[in-house]
Amino acid sequence: MPQLVLGNVTSEYMFASPLAGFSRKEAHKQHAISTRTAWLLEDGDAMLAHRRLTPDFRDYLVSSLGLDPAALTFLTPDGPDEGTFLDARTALAGPLLERLRGTVGPDWTLTPYLYDRTVAVLADRLGLNLAAAFFAQGGSDFFNSKSFFRAWATGTGVPVARGEVCRSRGATARAVRELLPHTGSVIVKQDFSASGYGNVLFTTDAGVPSIGASARHVMDPDPSPWEIEVALATSFPVVEGVRDFPAGLRPSEAVVEVYHPHSRTLYSELFLPDPPGEPFLLDHGDMRMEPVWNGFAIPPVALSAAAEQRMLDVSLAMARTIQQLGYRGYLNCDSIVTPTGEVLFSEVNARVGGCTHVHAAARRLLGRDYQRSHTVLTRNDLPVQDFAKLIWTVDHDPRLSPDGDSGVVILVDDSPYNQTAEYLVYGRGPEAAEETEHLLRQAATTL
Repeated sequence: MPQLVLGNVTSEYMFASPLAGFSRKEAHKQHAISTRTAWLLEDGDAMLAHRRLTPDFRDYLVSSLGLDPAALTFLTPDGPDEGTFLDARTALAGPLLERLRGTVGPDWTLTPYLYDRTVAVLADRLGLNLAAAFFAQGGSDFFNSKSFFRAWATGTGVPVARGEVCRSRGATARAVRELLPHTGSVIVKQDFSASGYGNVLFTTDAGVPSIGASARHVMDPDPSPWEIEVALATSFPVVEGVRDFPAGLRPSEAVVEVYHPHSRTLYSELFLPDPPGEPFLLDHGDMRMEPVWNGFAIPPVALSAAAEQRMLDVSLAMARTIQQLGYRGYLNCDSIVTPTGEVLFSEVNARVGGCTHVHAAARRLLGRDYQRSHTVLTRNDLPVQDFAKLIWTVDHDPRLSPDGDSGVVILVDDSPYNQTAEYLVYGRGPEAAEETEHLLRQAATTL
């Protein structure tokens, strides 16, 4: 069956912060992320993203995947060429709905980045009865909320870091102060956010890197609640010091957790089908945190067998729980391995993840068993001024051309806006993949 792929990466249920708070660079980055799902396309499919694929990248994509460009439909909401956020206001607009009705039929499926309430309404208006009832009630919200994760994970025995969920700034400051002595570091997370955006690290050690956080405060070993509240006011405005929230805003909570410095960050991705089908693993690996997520190493490099098996076993157990509660689709689980070898889970995301298009591309280009035969490395920030020159360079260098044991695949073109591209490199083992990555980054500096 044909599918409508939606790149709704800035859904109201993805980011608690208003989109108007994004800088121009951050907005362009989100527009670029919305095009990642193009790697899920097959002939006959349609895609709705924030902005059009650049012509050079579109040609590159269909050539790489062996697709017929005439058999694909690319749609965007009405707005400027540089991109328009997909949310309830734009995704349900009359002109776009008419174009979608003229594209999809009753036998189509939906593959949204996040199956939120807006997508459920869209499915209904397009006449697609695709488990929309669960999602129309906000079902996926629960499994993308970090605060709800702590509740159900603790109740079902999932190992998590010590912490608590807070609603006011005063309660958040108290929790930071009480948890700080455990490791000398505490992280405060936004309930709804992605890629570490908006998270804040409090630490007593200036040498601790702020992995997974976009701001950091170095504190005395025994800070006063007032000092912490001042720091929160400057860098974590989501939680205010009030009980009642302004009209039009849902209550927003903060997750406060003991932070384990020098831990290794892992992920797993699974798919949850309709029962009686069982959840199954798609891919897993290292998350490259610099300091927030910037790519993957798939499969994990030199991870102990015990830690890897523990991470996979718990991921599958969580997937079964979530499936029983009604969720269907992609599930991404984030975890860490502490310096003592303990595996702790930090969140799950019931949606397409930053790895989904990587897995789709690698599986189609390298084969179903690529995780056994290759090491795949990705990064989101290769400096690129001219995409066409980059592809020419890759295609004409036998060490980079994707037709051998090692090679390069460009996953996203954001060169017209942020002068970057997202890439995938691969090799027959970690050393070969790292060498290919080094060659690519070196070649990019000469363009």
